Amino acid sequence: MAVSSALVEVPRAASAESALADRLRVLQGNRAGFFAVHVHLSELRRDSRKPEFIRIAAHTFETLVNRYEATLFVLANSDLALLCRDVPVDAIDLAISRVRSLFNEDPLTAGAEGTLEDRFTTWYDLSRGEDYSAFRAVAEDLAAAAANRTPMPAGRRMAGAHGALAGTPLTPGHLATIGVKLQGIPLADLIHRQSAIEVHAGGKGEVVFQEHYISIADLQKRVAPDVNLLASPWLFQYLTETLDRRMLTMLAGTDFADLDGAISVNLNVSTVLSPSFQNLHRTLGHNASQVVVELQVVDIFADMEAFTHARDSLRDHGYRVLIDGLTPLSLQFFDPISLAADFVKFGWSPDLHGGLSDDMEMELRDMVDHAGKDSVILARVDCEEAVEWGLGVGISRFQGHFIDKLVDAMSAKGII
Repeated sequence: MAVSSALVEVPRAASAESALADRLRVLQGNRAGFFAVHVHLSELRRDSRKPEFIRIAAHTFETLVNRYEATLFVLANSDLALLCRDVPVDAIDLAISRVRSLFNEDPLTAGAEGTLEDRFTTWYDLSRGEDYSAFRAVAEDLAAAAANRTPMPAGRRMAGAHGALAGTPLTPGHLATIGVKLQGIPLADLIHRQSAIEVHAGGKGEVVFQEHYISIADLQKRVAPDVNLLASPWLFQYLTETLDRRMLTMLAGTDFADLDGAISVNLNVSTVLSPSFQNLHRTLGHNASQVVVELQVVDIFADMEAFTHARDSLRDHGYRVLIDGLTPLSLQFFDPISLAADFVKFGWSPDLHGGLSDDMEMELRDMVDHAGKDSVILARVDCEEAVEWGLGVGISRFQGHFIDKLVDAMSAKGII
């Protein structure tokens, strides 16, 4: 997915809040056609303000900011600020309605859109002096609060499944240099493999597929040891497009005759729709049925039309599609089954054990039941407790470091 210059992330050295305030100061003498929308996601309930949900909401605006003169500022308090010039109101209404639908179980969205009871958004016609002054005051307050906030060390951001990375935050200037390096260095030794297995009665297991992925920590050491590749989700997303092309080259050279089962790879939606993937498919032919393509839910909601096209094309040509990046809390925002994929993958975290309400756990059980136990995978499994919890809600397919150890043990005993 290409990263739009009109989507402003939150590197704390030059915060989105200060960028918004600066932009408004520049506009002071030329405000004709400008208006702003403040989306108050900071007022959502705590369980609705998960970082992954805020990223999904922000990506929902990406088609709009790519198509029109619009800038989205992703603020540290989880709010979104959209600054527009001569953008059709209908286009903005559509994007905001999609974001509102993500959080439709939260009381913040209860007020009818566009009414005085609507607490979800505030609109400002910046051509009007009073609106401009009001929004500029809001932006200045946000910038002052951001300036007083203790910076988060770069190595602590975006830890996720790849662990914390140290170094200077990734910038657009780094991308060109890293892109050139990636064209000429070997990456095959950085590709890791992790099995997803199905647990059968009696303790036996069966490998569903083996995921192939590039270790980001190892990649950073090789191409940019002083740069934190994960510091900015948007710029990292752009970098993954280059990594996708290298992964496609690896796939094209795979000897599928030597494989016992399927393999999975993480790709961007834009990569699936690119000529590079079409070239790969001509190489794979009937071996496409042994490939599972994993797509991130954040990428999917950035452009649902593109995702639908990519998913249908993949399945029509024999590939299987997996939706990654989900948590049980995602069920508050949408039904994963509606995405019509072959697999959905939820991430385990210790707070799930005893941390879900009875209603949420029942909702998860219902989803697993309707999707079919063969379709749901619990990932990032790092302990036996995670497996026990997953089995308790009806999940029988697992992936993670603890599963890696199980696979090794089962292989040694000849039961997998």
